[in-house]
Amino acid sequence: MTKFKPFFLLIFIFYIVHVHADYGKLSPNTQHFISLLKENKTEQLKKQYRVKEIKNTAYVNVFIFLNDNADVLSLTDLGVKFNSLFNNVVTAQVPVNNIEAVSKLSSVKYVQIGTKVMKRMDAARVAANVDDVQAGTDLAGPFTGKDVIVGIIDNGFQYDHINFYTADGTQTRIKRVWDQNATGTPPSGFSYGAEYTTQSAIFNAKNDFTDESHATHVTGIAAGSDKNNGNNYFGVAPDADIVMVSYNQNDNSSDNVSLADGIKYIYDYASSVGKPCVVNMSLGSHLGPHDGTSAFDQVCDQLQGNGRLLVGAAGNEGSDKLHIYKQFSAATDTLKSFLKFYSSTSLDGQADLWGDVDKDFQIKVVIYNKNTKAITFSTPFFNAATVNDQTYSVTAASNGITGKIYFYSERNVLNNKPNAFVYLDLSQINTYYNVGLIITATDGSSVHGWADDFYSYFSANSVSGWTDGNSTSSVGEIGGTGNKIISVGAYTSKKSFVNINGQTYPLGETLGKIASFSSKGPTPDNRVKPDITAPGTVLVSSFSSAVINNSDFSDYLVKKNVVNGVSYYYGAMQGTSMATPFVTGILATWLGANHDLNPDQVRTILQTTSISDTYTGTIPAGGSNTWGFGKIDAWNGIKKCISLASAVDNVSADKEIILYPNPCTDNFSALFTAYDSNVKVTIFAINGQQVMTKNLGTVEAAREEKFDINQLPKGVYMVSITGNNHYKTYKILKK
Repeated sequence: MTKFKPFFLLIFIFYIVHVHADYGKLSPNTQHFISLLKENKTEQLKKQYRVKEIKNTAYVNVFIFLNDNADVLSLTDLGVKFNSLFNNVVTAQVPVNNIEAVSKLSSVKYVQIGTKVMKRMDAARVAANVDDVQAGTDLAGPFTGKDVIVGIIDNGFQYDHINFYTADGTQTRIKRVWDQNATGTPPSGFSYGAEYTTQSAIFNAKNDFTDESHATHVTGIAAGSDKNNGNNYFGVAPDADIVMVSYNQNDNSSDNVSLADGIKYIYDYASSVGKPCVVNMSLGSHLGPHDGTSAFDQVCDQLQGNGRLLVGAAGNEGSDKLHIYKQFSAATDTLKSFLKFYSSTSLDGQADLWGDVDKDFQIKVVIYNKNTKAITFSTPFFNAATVNDQTYSVTAASNGITGKIYFYSERNVLNNKPNAFVYLDLSQINTYYNVGLIITATDGSSVHGWADDFYSYFSANSVSGWTDGNSTSSVGEIGGTGNKIISVGAYTSKKSFVNINGQTYPLGETLGKIASFSSKGPTPDNRVKPDITAPGTVLVSSFSSAVINNSDFSDYLVKKNVVNGVSYYYGAMQGTSMATPFVTGILATWLGANHDLNPDQVRTILQTTSISDTYTGTIPAGGSNTWGFGKIDAWNGIKKCISLASAVDNVSADKEIILYPNPCTDNFSALFTAYDSNVKVTIFAINGQQVMTKNLGTVEAAREEKFDINQLPKGVYMVSITGNNHYKTYKILKK
């Protein structure tokens, strides 16, 4: 586990030369990091940011947006360590004492520090028709994720769990592991962590952390394979290859910058072995514009494409008061809300507020006494479209609250929206006192605001004229707002579970209904989110053996499965964290049917095949901000994938051979338009199984050969035709 004190000491030893920052090129959160750094706020830095010591120098993760024709060497002169390049965006590790200097370079357009991310927490397979896909019902054969890469970015892995073995139990299906926080040899092109590339190295590592099981559970849902002793808690894509990226949630040493590196790492491996890939992120954060324009969302959009899918959790804030919004109709309109705390002992909180493109809004922070209705402290009104960096100290004796209030603002260069960021670092709040935000804007403008929802939330505090928080637009920045990412909400497929001690745990949910915690859309730019829902309450999957005596997990243990004398464990969890890998596993089976499947096609399939029922109601054509396009249907979806895969090659490009009719029913014909010899026709099911072969020998131009496929199941077939002059494979669909 990373130790913070030594390298925070280093920060202040080496932070000698102060370069005045170009704050128009630093995100508000980056400005806040610099403020805390200058104030020697070690504990706050530890809570919020990933700082790591490399050879006696402290580094922090950042996204750097480069101008055209940027001089990259000027960044390396300042000690910048590059990891990933995405067009004009790089992920990098920057010495903390050089962040401001980097922002001053003419090559640099914008610097955004990494933001902290949080985890999102049998009957499910039946509910989504996964069993029919795995059995190959009315298909060319079973689809189980074979020859597809499932990538999992998470923490709490048990690498040698039986659920990640091949079906015959002889070897692991884990092909690569990158533990971003371990000490060792990092992957090629990266400067941190340790990569494990062999079964022995992976098994020797055993776990990334011994106090967490989230990743083991998530991976088991997506790609678990353990059917030993009649175990029914296997996953959706049990034959998929697995790539794991471990980040450290416990000491905050990971963020969305390293997540972007992890996604690229998984896709790069998939490309190296020529296989399609789907990546799972059961993670979340609420710092950002929520409209797809953040650095992370832009990078993710660049990475996805044909055979490259990304699935994220919509979030578990569907009942939380984390969001405020107002459409201002007049200059005298105000939006007022208090920032309240979940705990009386953790008085840290933040609010991130965003206006409209090319507009502005004004904001001030106040301390309000509910009993006397008096404001005991107030900042001036700040224009959120201009650069501001302010820190205020308040005391309980004078203001009713002790601590610091930090305020930052800018017009964001990535989307031209005004952005204000308020951070509270308080130690005492007297009875009746609260911190409030007062916002005004010009006629027609709107403002969205999100609290961190970990320490703080929005509240009217029962004061007339003040606004309560809501759960609208509660989908998270990491998994819920990207333009291409498939965002997943959760519904209830199981309303209770029985643990290993025979105790029944009811969950207070209704079967078939949306889970009470599932986050909702829309995004501020009025896109429907989530895209789809899947079973998320409650799912039983693999547990790490490291946590079975941990009181946080022991009550949720459901089963012990002993295989070859070794005990493996299964337990219950709920959340969009669980619904997300369920969809990831389904998309892995779909990629098995169509290796070139892309995010737009996935949305089309979801729109036309998803399940609607009495709980979803009639889903609008554009989707629902609670349900997306409904409940995912793995079986009808894969048939649509097969149909898309067969929509090409109706006529060969070289016109030498024509297959018709395509699609067909009981038979099809091959028309040869040119002479060839030693001709052989072989028909394969899409899973690779050979189902028919015929040697034709010499063929003359205009020869027509008929193939009877009446006995074959419906589905896509590959027709391989070889000869001395010809070698090509075609697709044909039997309806």
